[in-house]
Amino acid sequence: MNEHQVEIERAERAFEERDLELLRKILPPLIEQNNAAAIRISSSFFAAGTSDEECDRIYVEGMFRAAELGDLKAKYQVGIFYDLGEYDIPQDKIRASYIFKELADLGFPQCMWIHACELIWGSGPFPKSTESGLKLLISAADAGAANACMTIARLHSDGELGLEKSTEQRDKFRKLAVKYDATIYDPYA
Repeated sequence: MNEHQVEIERAERAFEERDLELLRKILPPLIEQNNAAAIRISSSFFAAGTSDEECDRIYVEGMFRAAELGDLKAKYQVGIFYDLGEYDIPQDKIRASYIFKELADLGFPQCMWIHACELIWGSGPFPKSTESGLKLLISAADAGAANACMTIARLHSDGELGLEKSTEQRDKFRKLAVKYDATIYDPYA
């Protein structure tokens, strides 16, 4: 692990702990070096008194810049902007799908789930492929995507797409989903 990665991990922890003083020390030198993760993190916190419009501008510009520099978390957020049409970004579901596929191919768990669902149900610009989608869905669950686990739980609950109708399997994947993300919505709880 290089020195920059160690500092980024410190910054990620400081961000989660809301330690703005530490962030103000760690991030500026990394931002000067165009470190994509540092740019992403810095675009997500603001000085007191900053207007909502300015916060949005800083956030969006930072995410786009970090994504262009290769930060996968920022690229995912840009995909969300296009998918939902947020922050005055015109909605472009096809562009979002291509971003999510690119990130899925790189092993980004949440995007693996999104792309798997598009393949399974034919909802994106790529040809429908239930078999490929199910394989990717399982890989997404194995990689830690809570939504993928909950999707598999639903498929087992309903006995869809050739998966066995099984409350045991449903509950196994529900538990795994909550393990990955305690905030996930569980419709079976």
